[in-house]
Amino acid sequence: MPHTSSFFSNTTGYSPEQELVDDLTREQIKIYGLDIFYMPRKHLNLDKLLHEGSKSTFELALPMPVYVKSFSGYQNGMELLTKFGVRNSDEVNLVMSRSEFITSYAPYIKSYYDAIEETSDYTDELDKNIGHTAARPKEGDLVYFPFDDGIFEIKYVMFDQPFFQLGKGYVFELQCEKFEYSGESFSTGYSEVDDLQEKPDYYRLEMSMDRGGYLSFDKQEDVAIYQYNEVGELPLFNEDGTPNMAEINRLKIEHQLYKDPGFIERIPFVTATVMEWNVRNQKLILGDVSDVDPDRLNRETGNIEDNKFDNVIIIGQTSGAVYISNEAKTRDTAFNDDITIQEEFNEIKILDIGDENPFGFI
Repeated sequence: MPHTSSFFSNTTGYSPEQELVDDLTREQIKIYGLDIFYMPRKHLNLDKLLHEGSKSTFELALPMPVYVKSFSGYQNGMELLTKFGVRNSDEVNLVMSRSEFITSYAPYIKSYYDAIEETSDYTDELDKNIGHTAARPKEGDLVYFPFDDGIFEIKYVMFDQPFFQLGKGYVFELQCEKFEYSGESFSTGYSEVDDLQEKPDYYRLEMSMDRGGYLSFDKQEDVAIYQYNEVGELPLFNEDGTPNMAEINRLKIEHQLYKDPGFIERIPFVTATVMEWNVRNQKLILGDVSDVDPDRLNRETGNIEDNKFDNVIIIGQTSGAVYISNEAKTRDTAFNDDITIQEEFNEIKILDIGDENPFGFI
């Protein structure tokens, strides 16, 4: 039967020819490309059925050379004004060496996922059902683009372009879109990446610290928020201003927060990240709050804007700062009508103490 020449094959090729094409590909990327940061996504509370996590975090950033395929500018570059603010839909295509990724980066990613899964045997395969793979970049991971200090999300990974030269693929082409922040945590160790949490107008909790405290919070440090029993025998701060940790630890009680409407979950403490600390005004802005709770009706006072974070103890995990808040409220942001809706709803809330609500709040 007729067949193609075994001496000039465009489909099977020979290993020296394939290695030559691969070497040339990596050389061109290093000459004409640029360095980015590649960040694998870590899912928290992953729903294995829907394959979605309630929250994601990025803890690992790997410097990686890529070639910018869309050299003439961003694709679909336009800004749209929506009710959530200005949406940037810039897209960019990046090309990276497949062999370099598998050789130089896959072991780091494999060990990172092994640490997450607490796997001691490095020969164990990763569980792809929970989004762990080291064989290639995956959709949902992020890249840091240094030209405009931007973060892009990988939407699709193409592995067949160019189409199997000499019977092999040499690159991964990443189709990326501008990343839209939605409460993810960043702790990669690179300030240009981790500062992303400060830029967007996302959910922020503003705490008033008029009841005093000790030391000062550090920017971007983690804090623990404790509920406490206000009926104490001793003051929470000593005469020299230092916190009375023995009394504070004795008065700590669990948070009782609504995870879902009508269902209370007991939580020892709530974590958050310091976005801003105004020492003069004693205002602490917290983001990345692990658990929140709606404003509720206080049946004793009739106040419909009570928040369970109004009177809490906040302890900095790095600085050691200790403060007591006396008011907590959601910080208003641009293009956000939550405050307006809440105020309108407060006007029609039922204030009759005799009314019973099966969900525990109104």
